[in-house]
Amino acid sequence: MSGARAERTAVFVLRQLAVGFAVVGILFVATPDGVIHTIDDLGDQIGSFAHGPATREKLWLALAFAYMTVITGIAVVVSLDVVRYRPFLLVLAAGKAASSLAAGAYFVWSQDVFIYLLNFIVDGVLVGVALGCWVLAGRAAARAPG
Repeated sequence: MSGARAERTAVFVLRQLAVGFAVVGILFVATPDGVIHTIDDLGDQIGSFAHGPATREKLWLALAFAYMTVITGIAVVVSLDVVRYRPFLLVLAAGKAASSLAAGAYFVWSQDVFIYLLNFIVDGVLVGVALGCWVLAGRAAARAPG
């Protein structure tokens, strides 16, 4: 893939991620229990999972919303200049890896809650997407003038 095409692809993916992160962040803060119940319903259709806990502690909700805001910002900023802001993709990947691994650990060692499993899978995939964009940004950097 050429440097220019790699850059266009990374920009497109990052802007899609930014929209997705923003929507999920808004849903988290607007209807946290609605998100959990909807995912619980999906889990019920797939198998026998424990239901996710209700959102009683607003501190964790505020922190989740803040995290979604930060990763939305990272995706937007990097999409504006993927070569210059390429290192931030590693920060995004690290955040998603932390989220994925924590959710996976909760699923394995706490309760078999479907939303934990889903978060483990989705954020694990997003680690790969962020690292893929990092590779694409590297290709774009290779073509950029000195």
